[in-house]
Amino acid sequence: MRCAVLAAPLAILLIASGCKGAPPSSAPTQAIAGCAGAPDIALQGRVTDAADILPDTAEARLSGRLAQYEGRTGHQMVVVTASSLNGLDVAAVGDCLGNRWGIGDKDRNDGVLILVAPNERRARISTGTGLETMLTDEEAKAAIDLMTPHFRSNDFAGGLSVAVDAIAAQTGDSR
Repeated sequence: MRCAVLAAPLAILLIASGCKGAPPSSAPTQAIAGCAGAPDIALQGRVTDAADILPDTAEARLSGRLAQYEGRTGHQMVVVTASSLNGLDVAAVGDCLGNRWGIGDKDRNDGVLILVAPNERRARISTGTGLETMLTDEEAKAAIDLMTPHFRSNDFAGGLSVAVDAIAAQTGDSR
């Protein structure tokens, strides 16, 4: 899996596509200009398993870990799985879902969204601009590289867990 994202072109793309004008999270399924065709997934909490790949116990563990992370750092991180990307690029879907849901503090723009689309074998870590210095594109790719061996053996919970821990350590929560 490849995750090649450059901060400046991504910012230009987001501004040009209109995804920055996200509605508040109270309207999670509302369409956003530039995000046409993105999966219509409703935010269900810190973990939204729309692809149904996580056992309930693993989902609860991940949700608890994400709550700890938010409590310790003030940054919000969510995990979402999608059964389909609807033919769109994983980067576009990740960024649009993060903006649609309003992940992170609005003023600090410090949200992190981990998106896994197992049917398309794609993963993406979308980071708000407020965390780009703490979680660079290279570090996000390294977290994805930690996930993929687990995913190859269908251990999605294990892969997501190591990625969450890696991102948390990089952004101020060494646990």
